Amino acid sequence: MPRWSIRRSLFGAAGLFLMLLGGLGIRAWQVDSRQIDTEPVQERVASEAPQRLARALQIRTVTNRRPAQLDSSAYRALYRQFATAFPRVHARLDTTHVNGLSRLYTWTGRDTTLAPLVLMAHVDVVPVEDSSQWRHPPFGGRIADGHIWGRGALDDKSSAVGILEALETLLRRGVHPRRTVHVALGHDEEVGGTRGGRALAERITANGVSPALVVDEGGAITRGALPGLRDPLAVVGVAGKGYLSLRLTAQQPGGHSSVPPTQTSIELLGRALDRLREQPLPSRLTGVAGTMFDYLAPEMPTSMRAILANRWATAPLLRWVLNRRPPTRAAIRTTTVATRLQAGVKDNVIPTTARAVVNFRILPSQSVDEVVAHVRATLGDLPVEQEVLRSTPPPAVSRVDGPAFRLLQRTIGQVTADSVVVAPYLVPGRTDSGYYADATDAVYRFVPYQLTPADQSRIHGPNERISVSDYRTVVQYYMQLVRNADDLPPAAASTSSQEPRS
Repeated sequence: MPRWSIRRSLFGAAGLFLMLLGGLGIRAWQVDSRQIDTEPVQERVASEAPQRLARALQIRTVTNRRPAQLDSSAYRALYRQFATAFPRVHARLDTTHVNGLSRLYTWTGRDTTLAPLVLMAHVDVVPVEDSSQWRHPPFGGRIADGHIWGRGALDDKSSAVGILEALETLLRRGVHPRRTVHVALGHDEEVGGTRGGRALAERITANGVSPALVVDEGGAITRGALPGLRDPLAVVGVAGKGYLSLRLTAQQPGGHSSVPPTQTSIELLGRALDRLREQPLPSRLTGVAGTMFDYLAPEMPTSMRAILANRWATAPLLRWVLNRRPPTRAAIRTTTVATRLQAGVKDNVIPTTARAVVNFRILPSQSVDEVVAHVRATLGDLPVEQEVLRSTPPPAVSRVDGPAFRLLQRTIGQVTADSVVVAPYLVPGRTDSGYYADATDAVYRFVPYQLTPADQSRIHGPNERISVSDYRTVVQYYMQLVRNADDLPPAAASTSSQEPRS
């Protein structure tokens, strides 16, 4: 090829590359911020509020999948404590017992034709595996080093007690909300919420009631979630994941360990688990993840803004970055992990049967049936039985383009700081809020406490705690939600719209 032709080709390629870079840059700077300017609101919280949460943490409302084995006396003791700690709430609000151990408080609004506000929480907590790993006793309810320590401090008694603290304060100040406020406290969220959260949702949404806004746990304030994002990030869950547990059973000849067969049941099961881990379902940058990136892109420095704003060109790079860290990996894919193993009865006996339970958390864009089909295809030639133990489909995704989400954005800004970036995200697990998803498209999951990577391990782990400062913010948040809900338009939520959510 002549030199002039090679030179022209190089110049042409360089020109196309510069045009591409220019296009990426233009697109990056065209994205507008989706944040809302707010003025801070200083709501005074009673000085005794942390002590009231601490006392609630002392009561062992430990969950159990079998209702007959639940310590119901602990739950009744907690509600008695609530009645003493929040006398105005219990004198002024209607209180309904739901399936014995859940509670529904109803504050009837001035205009009963308006759709209600629903504030959710759960009072059950997971068991403590080893109390010796705790810096303070898990049910001691200690206030030390600027924190309130105890099982349930983050998940989720801080919400339950914080809601009641907020309502008690508003009642003391003579506030009477425009729309009805429901406080739904479930007793079995940690084991699926079938008798608590679901029953509460059915009662609230009976006769076609569509709440204007439902707020639950699920999101928090984080730092360092994405490279380059210097401001704190308030992630608001607009959806949760579906749930699937599969039992895998492998059977092979057993016998004495001194004469092992070619392949044991444990080895066969191990091959199956390796395949599932090495061949996960594909990651997706659309749906809730795509919406989150749209909110984050304008707040990022130039390089990350260009990557997030031009996902059509940068998807491979973005997937590589997000898949490197467990929290961000869970945001873009259906996760797969073995959680239980069972095999063998004696050191020198080769087991004939080995079993494992594999848990999947399913993206809203996928279904339980798709995941089951993926497992069958992945393990196709392996003689491993598969049995569905438990499944829950992903709940519908709530809207981010309506007044309810904007109200939540405004409230977060009012009680935290102007520098906080608010963005929708996908809760990697599930909460009882999913039981409202068919009744309203305004279900959001967020509590304004700081959640560092170290704090994430405290949820369901040792040394669970919440800072006293964060707990005061939690109370302020619920107070401001009740006030701001008066500003929602009469038809703030609707399930009849055919426009796509999120």
